[in-house]
Amino acid sequence: MKNSIVYFVIISFLFQSCYTYKAIDLKETPLIVGKNYKIRQDMKFTKAQLMTTNDSTVTFMINNHEVNVPISKIKEIQAKEFSTLKTVGLILSIGLVAVIAVGAIVMSDFGFGEFTIPN
Repeated sequence: MKNSIVYFVIISFLFQSCYTYKAIDLKETPLIVGKNYKIRQDMKFTKAQLMTTNDSTVTFMINNHEVNVPISKIKEIQAKEFSTLKTVGLILSIGLVAVIAVGAIVMSDFGFGEFTIPN
């Protein structure tokens, strides 16, 4: 049981990203061409890269297809930003897990010196 918890923690840290998405207001924040965004039109978020923008529509690259989205249809938009806190936390947690793993190996008695092959 302990091993499965340790494996779960290690895997969850390995799949963490150093990026996070922050909600922005379309009226106050200008959209930057080439930047990655998460957009929500109905109930589902879609990750997309901004290609072009004008007064009424925005063109995103979604799954290698250009998609024109009317600004009126966008319910929420989030900008991708580098997260220093997540990056530092990830590095520290990987180091802590490594120290705990090495400490557990050193402190445990595996009996490798007394290992014999049964006949």
